[in-house]
Amino acid sequence: MLNLMSNSSDKNDPKEYGGLMARLWNIDIVHGHSLSLDQQLTVQSALIVPLSGEASLQQAEQITRMNKGCVYFCAAGSTFGITSDDHRSVEEQELTAVAILHFGFYEGESGCGRLHEVDDAAFTPYDGIFVVSSPDRLNLVCRTLYKEFHSKDPLKQWRVQIDFQELLYTMVAGCGPYAKNDKRQALERVKEYIEEHYNEDLTIDELAGLSELSPKYFVEVYKKTYGHSAMDYLANVRLNKAKQLMLGSDSLLREVAHMVGYKDEFYFSRKFKKAFGISPSVYMKTRKNKMALYGSTTLLGYVMPLDFTPYAAPLHPKWSQHYYNVLGPDIPVHLDAYRQNHNKYANLEKLASARPELIVCAHGIEEWEKDQLRLIAPLYEMPGEHEGWQSNLLGLAEVLDKLPEAEQWIEGFHRKISSYREKLPPGRMGQRTLLTARLHQDELMSYSHPGMKELLYDDFNFQPALSLDFENGRGLTMEQIKESCAGHILLLIRQDSETLAHWRRLQATPEWMTLPAVREGSFHQLSSYPWREYSPIAMEHMAEEAFRLFSGKCP
Repeated sequence: MLNLMSNSSDKNDPKEYGGLMARLWNIDIVHGHSLSLDQQLTVQSALIVPLSGEASLQQAEQITRMNKGCVYFCAAGSTFGITSDDHRSVEEQELTAVAILHFGFYEGESGCGRLHEVDDAAFTPYDGIFVVSSPDRLNLVCRTLYKEFHSKDPLKQWRVQIDFQELLYTMVAGCGPYAKNDKRQALERVKEYIEEHYNEDLTIDELAGLSELSPKYFVEVYKKTYGHSAMDYLANVRLNKAKQLMLGSDSLLREVAHMVGYKDEFYFSRKFKKAFGISPSVYMKTRKNKMALYGSTTLLGYVMPLDFTPYAAPLHPKWSQHYYNVLGPDIPVHLDAYRQNHNKYANLEKLASARPELIVCAHGIEEWEKDQLRLIAPLYEMPGEHEGWQSNLLGLAEVLDKLPEAEQWIEGFHRKISSYREKLPPGRMGQRTLLTARLHQDELMSYSHPGMKELLYDDFNFQPALSLDFENGRGLTMEQIKESCAGHILLLIRQDSETLAHWRRLQATPEWMTLPAVREGSFHQLSSYPWREYSPIAMEHMAEEAFRLFSGKCP
């Protein structure tokens, strides 16, 4: 019988669990000098274990610098990504390696001999971090688990499940808080403090005191760890907060400067212009609006060509990574974009509190949502994909009084397409055929959308390897792919733990390796963005990526 800390609201309430067992579903070790793993969806819960090098774990919008000897828990249905943190040159860097273990907890039902899945989060510390006493031992165990899990010996595959449960037992039994004197964790606390107290008069002495380091050593180790100084980070936080305060606000420049911690508005203006290349007064004048986007992150791909920054919009570091990185600091109100507006009620409440002057919503949202949105502000619903992105862009531009900007953007896009088309090598007819597909879990299926068809077949003059009448989403066999004789294969792989595990297995099969496009190097793996989005910005990015793939050049 285990006595574990619950993940419930009362963290001091112990719960007892009996008949518990765990199943390791997959283990992978990712590595590289400049490791960058885009956020993926975890179908089963995952344990993330840093083995070597320096790396950060991003879970939704939270970024944690990982420490050796710690194991980080990601609940089923959540997202995570991993990036290297080493700012030294490639020659000086230690290879970054991270183990990712997907697993589930199961419990026996009394008297019936059956197992049922239980909430993994109930077995984790409240902060989702296990601290292991021996980092070297943890490293060795993870590498051994990886080797035996991928062994073809059935006994070793059985043994790995036993070893994994022993690892879990060790983690849970030794579960405890971070050591307060951990240097890297102390720096993370300083970063969090800066983000919460950016409007206060912070000093190096104060920040060093929080980290329990001397001021001189704090300055040195902070710069070495993050590649910039603590004061530079403070300035960056302040200026990005200022941009958000300026949007949709009637505050005076002096008031904005004071709200983010600058007593001198002229000094603030100089810092702002140096950072963003535009003065705060001009920024406030060009960006002042209270328009909100609702229902799909694709809408951001329509406002960007109009040089228009919304006051509120759905953003997520996985489902809208490009927009999150480019526009995130400029948009004051972030609506939840988990699985494309999964949390509708919370978003409607947040939007009502933001009090926008106009709401632009995605085509096809439910009628009850439209009714709620109309109670908040006037509503403009985007037309469907069948109208075409150009028509949709012009329609939105007319509503926002941005028609000249839209026409200029469309003209520039077509010039770019003409330039790419002229530079593409003609190739033989067989080399000009394309097969576009998608992998979801263990199923290969045909995949395309209006933007892909328009760009690849109309603009770049490729020929479909399968008839365009071939139903989108229809299952594909390896035999059908081989018989298509496709000169190029474009495959979009769903970024979730189950699909990625199957993709690793598929790549190692003789059937896959002997496909002509794979042998000849004309297989191309596509990313979800821009290849699953139909918007002006996505079309532009698809064109740039397609030109690079088919010409071998950067546009």
